[in-house]
Amino acid sequence: MRRLVDGEGTVWSIDVLFASYGTYYLVFSAAGGGEVRKLAIGADSQREAADALGAMDESALSAALADSTGFDDTSPLGF
Repeated sequence: MRRLVDGEGTVWSIDVLFASYGTYYLVFSAAGGGEVRKLAIGADSQREAADALGAMDESALSAALADSTGFDDTSPLGF
């Protein structure tokens, strides 16, 4: 799990979630029971997805958060 503070001061917890059809997501959860967002991540295993998350610097995490969609929204890729 990682943490990120965005430009508005919101603290986000970031973790990896395995979904169906071999899809892995970065899941962004705002502190205090706030918004939850997701971003599909290219990985062949949960370990690979976790390693990719661990290797991301703050700039990459911020970019991933900006590219994420609402947890219940469908991404442009259809999931």
